[in-house]
Amino acid sequence: MRQLRLGIDIACRAPHQASLADETGKFLWTGRRFRTDVEELEALWAGLPDDSEITVVIEPTRNAWVPLASWFRRKGATVVMVPSEQSADLRDYYSKHTKSDRLDSKLLPRSHCCTPRASTHSSTSARPSRSVGRRGCARAS
Repeated sequence: MRQLRLGIDIACRAPHQASLADETGKFLWTGRRFRTDVEELEALWAGLPDDSEITVVIEPTRNAWVPLASWFRRKGATVVMVPSEQSADLRDYYSKHTKSDRLDSKLLPRSHCCTPRASTHSSTSARPSRSVGRRGCARAS
């Protein structure tokens, strides 16, 4: 069974962006946009290979991560949350002056494979501490 990582950059107001990487970090696709809507989530899930074990890697942004984590867990995926500082450090490493949702969605699945700091949460009741990040979005840390 293939081990795949779905990195999702969770947006506060815009569509989320997702990228899918295999266990080596090679991308199968990048930059898919979707909203937290059953039809769009189902379409995203249908685009994943059937013979795969899926790990969803997210930054816990505001409360927007809760319904996504719950939905993916019900589908059988493992959900891993990466601290904001960790993804920011990796983003800086890959691109000194570029910030984009697409880049973040590509970095999240890679960050999970190269660091033990990411935490797997088995319950959506876990409440990360929050601080206010860019554009006024509350961000978990």
